[in-house]
Amino acid sequence: MQQLREKDDANFKLMSERIKSNQIHKLLKEEKEELADQALTLKTQVDAQLQVVRKLEEKEQLLHSTISTAEKDLALRSQALDMNKRKAVEATLFSEEMKLQIEALQSRLQSVQEEIIENSMSREKEAFNYKRAQEDISKLRRKLEKTKKPDMILNSDKILNEEINDYKTRLTCPCCNSRTKDAVLTKCFHVFCFECVKTRYDTRQRKCPKCNAAFGANDFHRIYLG
Repeated sequence: MQQLREKDDANFKLMSERIKSNQIHKLLKEEKEELADQALTLKTQVDAQLQVVRKLEEKEQLLHSTISTAEKDLALRSQALDMNKRKAVEATLFSEEMKLQIEALQSRLQSVQEEIIENSMSREKEAFNYKRAQEDISKLRRKLEKTKKPDMILNSDKILNEEINDYKTRLTCPCCNSRTKDAVLTKCFHVFCFECVKTRYDTRQRKCPKCNAAFGANDFHRIYLG
């Protein structure tokens, strides 16, 4: 009896240990499955993260490529800007040089024009003086011819009156034939009365009545015969 009881106790003990072992095995299996599920979940997350990392790397490479292209474009634009700046400086210097040359040419042109005007006035004055001298010579010749005639002594009063009338005519304005000459046109040196010249200027008939030379406001002046 005692042996049977001990044997039953041993069997019970074995059964208990087997049950515990089965429970532990079951718990370990469940834990293993849970860990496997967790590992699968983590693997899925890692794969997703790796995919995100790959996409980020691709974006980084694309950004590096874009930055490199932008840097090259910026370098080209900087070179073009420097070239344009140099061209602008050269154009400015060229413009200033041309401006100085133009000013020099304008000054030279003005000097030449003034010299031409001065020479023209001098030639006109010489021509006027030559014409007056020719007229005086002709009159003196006519007078000389008259004085050679025997009856000129008897007609001296008549000759004197003719000379007086001639001088009066020469001193009378040829435009109005009434007023004394007291104004000269400096363009051609013809002489008239100031009223006639002023009237022609005011009515825009600004040409010499004898030679049609144009004159302006500063081209006629009063003269005083003493």
